[in-house]
Amino acid sequence: MRAAVILLVVSAGLLAAGCGRTETPAPASGPYGGDIVPLKSGAAYAEFVANPDTGEVMVHTWDKDLKTPRPVEKEPITVGTGTTSADLMPHPTTTDPLGTCSRFYGHAEWARGGSITHGWMISPGDREKHAFDWRQCWQGGRAHGRMWEEMGEHRRMGPGHGGPMGAGHHGAGKGE
Repeated sequence: MRAAVILLVVSAGLLAAGCGRTETPAPASGPYGGDIVPLKSGAAYAEFVANPDTGEVMVHTWDKDLKTPRPVEKEPITVGTGTTSADLMPHPTTTDPLGTCSRFYGHAEWARGGSITHGWMISPGDREKHAFDWRQCWQGGRAHGRMWEEMGEHRRMGPGHGGPMGAGHHGAGKGE
């Protein structure tokens, strides 16, 4: 009987603590009009944009204010839908500290056409899948064409062209 009372009191305390915790929902879109995915337990955000015409995908990492870039570990970010994925390679900006990156870029043939509505992301240092709906990313990718041009020579790389972008395209088997 005493153990049951203790268990009941502990359970009630845990429930009360959980009810008092409020998590701030992610904003609807980022500075480039892309979809927002919380990173680092909500301490930062990743903004996901995609170009439905070319299959290019890009992630920018931001501080909670969505104005200040938030560089993270300089390792690829993996994005996908279902069991299909692509690695986005780090492309640091001039202001990113050495060994970090706030911009990741890649190509995914399966992203052409802009018909995907749900996907996931695995960020550096996190290695946990963050599922999110692809709502704003297509409009953001079309509206900010200059960001794709800034990738220069990397834009021409893709499946079949060798280099890091071609190597980052995965089919079934990696993912969920």
